[in-house]
Amino acid sequence: MSKSPVEPGPTESIEASTDEHRPHTKLTSPLPDVTSSKRTFDVYARPFVPYQFKSINDLPALNYPSEGVTWIEFADYVRTFAGSAFLPKVSSGVKFEDAAAKLARSELCAENYRYYFTDLLAREVDAARDNCLEHALYNVPLQRARNDPRPSMYWLDVPGLTESTLQIEVGDHVALRQLYGQYAPNAAPHGTTIQYDAVVWGVQRSQGRVTLRIDNLFWQFGLFNVSFSVQPFRIKALHTAVSRSHTCLSDDSDGWLRSMMFPRPADGVMQRALGNGRFDIKAIDPLLNYEQLKAVDTVVHSDWGTVPYLISGPPGTGKTKTLIELALQLLRTDSDSHLILCAPSDPASDTLTSRLLPHLKPRELLRLHSPSRSFAEVPDSLLPYSCIDNGTFSLPSFAELMRLKIVVVTCRDADILSSARVSNRDLFHLERSMIAALHPGKKYSGKKNEVPKLHWTALLLDEAAQATEPEAQIPLNVVAPPLREDNRHATTSPLVVMAGDQHQLGPRTSSKIPALQLSLFERLFQRPLYRDHPLARSSGTQPRLTASMLPTIRPPFTNLIRNYRSHAAILAIPSKLFYNDTLEPEASNTDSLLSWSGWQGARWPVLFATNTAPDEIERDGGGWYNIGEANMAITYAKSFLAELLLSQREICIMSPFAAQVKLLRRLAREAKLWD
Repeated sequence: MSKSPVEPGPTESIEASTDEHRPHTKLTSPLPDVTSSKRTFDVYARPFVPYQFKSINDLPALNYPSEGVTWIEFADYVRTFAGSAFLPKVSSGVKFEDAAAKLARSELCAENYRYYFTDLLAREVDAARDNCLEHALYNVPLQRARNDPRPSMYWLDVPGLTESTLQIEVGDHVALRQLYGQYAPNAAPHGTTIQYDAVVWGVQRSQGRVTLRIDNLFWQFGLFNVSFSVQPFRIKALHTAVSRSHTCLSDDSDGWLRSMMFPRPADGVMQRALGNGRFDIKAIDPLLNYEQLKAVDTVVHSDWGTVPYLISGPPGTGKTKTLIELALQLLRTDSDSHLILCAPSDPASDTLTSRLLPHLKPRELLRLHSPSRSFAEVPDSLLPYSCIDNGTFSLPSFAELMRLKIVVVTCRDADILSSARVSNRDLFHLERSMIAALHPGKKYSGKKNEVPKLHWTALLLDEAAQATEPEAQIPLNVVAPPLREDNRHATTSPLVVMAGDQHQLGPRTSSKIPALQLSLFERLFQRPLYRDHPLARSSGTQPRLTASMLPTIRPPFTNLIRNYRSHAAILAIPSKLFYNDTLEPEASNTDSLLSWSGWQGARWPVLFATNTAPDEIERDGGGWYNIGEANMAITYAKSFLAELLLSQREICIMSPFAAQVKLLRRLAREAKLWD
């Protein structure tokens, strides 16, 4: 049961000090008295739903469908540039043989790849389905969407939407049962034999609201039961990618994809001499440090083998900055380069695009969005670099797509490129088939100038440790070269570079299964090629390559070690616990709070403040906030300002919960902390 926010009482007082040049603040406890034995409601308890409402959803019903949103018609798109005769047939689907079920639970390897992840994805779907059931709504109001010119539009407020505990996107289907009147405690429900299959036409995540299209709705009392479900198309893309990877591993057991997913020391390249300490690139970003420049120079000019190049670094070490420099250097080095930049989430992909805007024009850069993405979530600066058709995110024409230098897309939405048949395999097969049809009997001598080039020359994956392995397989399959015989005359294989940190938050899943939460990035670092290298971070204090180590495998990785975000004392803890004492503090101006009176003998610069105030919730299912914690944060912010240590723009109070952010903003405005 929800409890309404209460007005906080005074939390601090300011006393001027007569013996100091600067006023000091006297911090008083902002916490309410929680020692009372008075019984209170448990905000963590699941909401009680009367049986008469739950039972309605189990009754037989007549389904009333609603019109869906505009989507990309991939078959029509492919017909604009290729006939079906020139492209290989698409696999009919994934089959999970009973005889292979035992392989699913064994250790992951190339032979059981499909079965291993098919099993994990099945359990992920079960967990996601349970999550949908937990977020089902009962006896909730629906509003007509005011001022919306589109027909049959309604608003539904969804608890937990702002915190993304329930995944809802444009195009999703939502089931509604309208309630008729009030029921007695044990009365059988009646008049609920119609289920409206609504379609999400808009998502206002910051408001916790979705816009539904509900056709043929006979409006009566305006109260509904609402059921959410796992959307099949989201899972299908993962299954398809895993199945394709398994097929490649089976048909080309020593090919490109095997070396990307299961690299061996033999796939590396031996280094027999020390470098000269100079880089062959001219940096576009003048602020890059030595390790960042080394990573970029190695990828652009060195041969480290046909394996993924991994860039690891904790927060604040410039992983994204390094990837952006690398992308621009690849374009500068080869004018025929076409790159795919990926990240697991839309915000991370938006960040990549924003960093590229100053360097590329809209005809060179595309931020590819799924049609399911809401326009309200896209920064205005990215819209000129997006393809919009009839009010929906879409694909540019084939000719425009081929002219682009960089496509930025999320891992999952990279399936759009696969579905549009513009992967490297499809484009290579298309070109070869059309040449064969136009020039019958033509034979290839093996000369590179006679063989079609691969279109996508590199895949750069940011925040790679936050992507599940099936998600990472989607863009990998887009850039993967042809198999076996088709690959005999292929030009240079595409580069794969991943940047991330396996010690930060990993992939977000519903099932919480460790095997699914192990990213491809982290699994690769566990392979002997990376783990046992003498320059690996696990070797201890950052080692340097010396002549005595040679010959050795050229390291297919770079460890970023310079942190520009944290004070040395703060950095020391994670450096010791997770990074084998390899991190070096480079942040400047970290002594602003050195003279703060609130340390009270604590060992600066870390102060752990205990908050025992109870959590509150706006409504069942979402909206967590804590009044005591918010008051405490505002109290500290006011003390920094009162002692003239910081300006308002230098203070940031963060919270993962939208309701807490709303409370913090209100308290900050009331305290006149809002310039």
